[in-house]
Amino acid sequence: MVEINQIPAEVRWSLATRAMTAVPIAYSRAVRRRFGNGFEDLDEEVWEEIGKSQAGLARAFNFPLRDAGDVARAFGALSTLLLGPELQGEMKVAADRDCAALYTTACPMVSRAREIGEETPSLCPACRTYTATAVAALNPEYEVTYRSGICVGDRRCEMRIEPRR
Repeated sequence: MVEINQIPAEVRWSLATRAMTAVPIAYSRAVRRRFGNGFEDLDEEVWEEIGKSQAGLARAFNFPLRDAGDVARAFGALSTLLLGPELQGEMKVAADRDCAALYTTACPMVSRAREIGEETPSLCPACRTYTATAVAALNPEYEVTYRSGICVGDRRCEMRIEPRR
């Protein structure tokens, strides 16, 4: 019999995060099949709670959260921790102002949706709720704005983190 520790950590992480990204999509599909449309806000509530969890994780790992760059770095690292290594992208911090841009080039949620035949635009509201909630939980003085999204057919997601207006 194979013991859990005999499975490489990278494989365990990949499998766990694949399940993490598949469960909300499968759950949403099951609710729609059972009860029809009109329950989309459930997806957003689930992802809102996941977004809130970033604050506790940031404290546990002592992430600095002083400015947009700090918030973006923490959000990116913690999102990768929660969603897995399939989440890929880059971050750029503005040199002349308190602003950071996040560019996601590979999204595990989009990959899972495609694998199970789900329409990817249905992911946008939950993703945006997760992102906005996480950023606010990390530092309530900051907000996120969206420029593009993989789930709606763009080649990447672009988000900007800036001080609240």
